[in-house]
Amino acid sequence: MGARLVVVSGMAGAGKTVAVDALEDLGFYCIDNLPAVLLDSFVENLLGGKFLSGKVAIALDSRDPDVPVAFERLYDRLASNVHVDVLFLEALEDVLVKRFRETRRAHPLNLVSGSASPQTLLEAIKLDTQILSPIRNRAKKIVDTSEMTAHYLRSLVRQAFAADAVLQSELRLNIVSFGFKYGIPKDVETTFDVRCFKNPYYEESLRRLTGFSREVQEFVFADKNVDEFINKVFDFLSFMYPLYRSEGKSYFSVGIGCTGGKHRSVAIVERLTQKLREAGILVHSEHRHFDRE
Repeated sequence: MGARLVVVSGMAGAGKTVAVDALEDLGFYCIDNLPAVLLDSFVENLLGGKFLSGKVAIALDSRDPDVPVAFERLYDRLASNVHVDVLFLEALEDVLVKRFRETRRAHPLNLVSGSASPQTLLEAIKLDTQILSPIRNRAKKIVDTSEMTAHYLRSLVRQAFAADAVLQSELRLNIVSFGFKYGIPKDVETTFDVRCFKNPYYEESLRRLTGFSREVQEFVFADKNVDEFINKVFDFLSFMYPLYRSEGKSYFSVGIGCTGGKHRSVAIVERLTQKLREAGILVHSEHRHFDRE
């Protein structure tokens, strides 16, 4: 089973293009929007070793409604001969609606001709979900991108499918700052609330700055309780890290939230991330809301 196949599928607007681009950066030979009529030929060539690259990725969507059924028929044959990963991306309906409206692009299913084609964006999203359900049922990696930036999704895919075997065996911690006023991120397993610490927002000179600035950091860390909080979270994560890794987890996300996600949480995540890296833990930081007004 030397060859490796990653199947990228999911709802339109959920980030398939970003995921495929990330896989291409990792050296995968990528094929986008393969129709059902070509799937049998693709499988024959893959099993016959006709691809020069041992790493292949295909993106499957619902524009050809026969694709999910054809893939389901071929899956067992594929999985018994090559290493197959199915990555399925999805997002909440209201998030998808917002993304399509912001980009002013039509949903792919709204462009399909025929009497059965959906007439509205919501109808298209619901039909998309229905058509792709056979692929979703086969997926071991289902990612909700509702709260993810494109940068974070790209990083997540690169980490999950990195060619380096050492990296594959490591657990990656993701530390995310956020603002409670915008909602708790849906992709974090554990959250910490740092609204108990003094808020730089109420200092006129600091209000428009962020937790990346020296002035805000000095204000936040003037409270010795903040350093103690970081030390306790560090101890907790250092204790849990080998346990999660031995369980086979590939990544674990921790959210640290303040009111607006601009000052306290950003400064704390930066300091905590640095401390974890110095301890040799593979960690990535992301700041969801620091640039919102």
